[in-house]
Amino acid sequence: MIDIVFVPSVRKGNGSGHLIRCFGLANSLGSRAAVYLPEEPGTESWSSDELRLAYPRELSSVRVIESLSPQDRFAWIILDNRETTRHELLHWASHGAVIAIDEGGEARFGVDYLVDILPGLPRVERRRIAANSASLGYLALPEARRSPPAMIRRVLVSFGGEDKAGLTSRFLQLALGKRYLKPEQITVVTGALSEAATQYPGVTAIGPVQDLKEKLSSYDLVVTLFGLTAFEAAWAGCAVLVFNPGRVHEELSMAAGFTSLGVGTAKESVFRRALLDQETLVEASRRAAPAERHDLAAKIASLSPGNSGACPVCGARVGVALFRDDSRSYFRCTDCGMVRMSSFVDKAVPYIDTAYFFDQYKAQYGKTYVEDIPTIRAAAAKRLRILESLIQGGFSGRTLLDVGCAYGAFAIEAQTRGWNAVGMDLSLDAVAYVQSTYAIPAFVADFSGLEAEGLYPRDLYALTMWYVIEHFDDLGRVLDKVARLLQPGGVFAFSTPSLGGISARKSLRGFLRDSPDDHCTVWHPKTATGILRRFGFEVQRIVVTGHHPERFPGVPNRSTSLRYIVAMMISKLFGLGDTFECYAVYTGTRAKGRISDYAE
Repeated sequence: MIDIVFVPSVRKGNGSGHLIRCFGLANSLGSRAAVYLPEEPGTESWSSDELRLAYPRELSSVRVIESLSPQDRFAWIILDNRETTRHELLHWASHGAVIAIDEGGEARFGVDYLVDILPGLPRVERRRIAANSASLGYLALPEARRSPPAMIRRVLVSFGGEDKAGLTSRFLQLALGKRYLKPEQITVVTGALSEAATQYPGVTAIGPVQDLKEKLSSYDLVVTLFGLTAFEAAWAGCAVLVFNPGRVHEELSMAAGFTSLGVGTAKESVFRRALLDQETLVEASRRAAPAERHDLAAKIASLSPGNSGACPVCGARVGVALFRDDSRSYFRCTDCGMVRMSSFVDKAVPYIDTAYFFDQYKAQYGKTYVEDIPTIRAAAAKRLRILESLIQGGFSGRTLLDVGCAYGAFAIEAQTRGWNAVGMDLSLDAVAYVQSTYAIPAFVADFSGLEAEGLYPRDLYALTMWYVIEHFDDLGRVLDKVARLLQPGGVFAFSTPSLGGISARKSLRGFLRDSPDDHCTVWHPKTATGILRRFGFEVQRIVVTGHHPERFPGVPNRSTSLRYIVAMMISKLFGLGDTFECYAVYTGTRAKGRISDYAE
């Protein structure tokens, strides 16, 4: 079964490196992978028939898809497309989660997982979100390697599958016309998509070479443009000279550390100096080579699409990336404003284990959850007073469901105040404790699942989630369920980490980097109203909590410090706490939410 589809660039002028890389990766992944080569791509691109003629050996070992129906879905779509537009990304995102390789277009900010192989320009890298994974070692590096050449005798000239700029001829005019090299020293590779072979008396011209990278170590010097061959040759131990068709290639060459002959016209002075000081040329090539080899096919195979894809609130397929690391990406939805996390590794659920409430809780707070119940109940009382103020006609004897009740601190406080409290949690031990210690009805269930539908009390007057809502990766379905369980006028209350707090404002990337792996969404107080209105809720009150003055720059962690006191006042005045509570009434009327004025 095919679950990975590679989409290489087939646009004329984009070279053959994207194609070769996708063929190799698809071959490594075997029967689960295919390469998309459109049968009729348009006049500016190579057709599948043309590519089959140019690459018969490579295509004999991979599966090819020439057309897709709107219903076709795959685990991964992998774009190796140089520059992909947002419109194109939206199209591919409808077929599966998207990985992009060396993406330089609009899609860089929206793909689920981003791999950078070739280094970018430093001035550009500083302005864009880093890739999930980046390494020159992901190149399909040659097995055959050599010792650095002591003298340049054999020269290979290869300017890719097309050489639209005619760089081969221009280099040979310099090397042979000025007699820096003899014809018998030079071998020229003509690409599979080249319109014409270059012929020079005495120069060896060879047609498209299968697995060219394994032949590189036979040569002392490789002359090529910035791209895959340059790094492959450097890894193989050759001296490398780059000669580029455009300014971007040239800037990338210089950033990578290669010795360059320039753009369009080869600089004789550079070539002469390279031949006279071959030791410096060889050392520059060695430094530009990848440090170690990595298996990109194995990396792709290890990734799980998990909860990647559309926004869990509104279904928008593409957001804007805020932060990426090796196993996660965070996006802000441009429609509803929700910030979601896509995880690419399978994770265990930590809060099922009793250690989550005992050893881990004590490590963080200095006491176990059970030992901390009096403090938690005091906070619960404050929350219940706010919640109860929103209930019309009183609350005594009315049913409240506490989702993620843990060891029952909120549920017992609610019961003490006259509520008919019901608890639910994923932890067997926690639910047993609530039942035996407090005689409160409680059951084990995953609120986002379907297996416990008959267990939920209906026509609730209140449903609460204290630091639970961020754990659901299918948030839209969860909010739908909350709306179904509450009767009109019922209150939905929750607490969650805040994107509006000082930690996120000080460093959004740092905040997201440190966010727990099981937090699938990250809320902001200013977007909560629009998001909840989509599901029939009207926000009545936002309470900012989690004030930490010591997280302000330059503020010491001493409550008696003047700076600490001032920072606390500022934090409360401007709502800069790192958590918040939301209290919303279910109206039963849904409306499309808006992003409000939050546009950081």
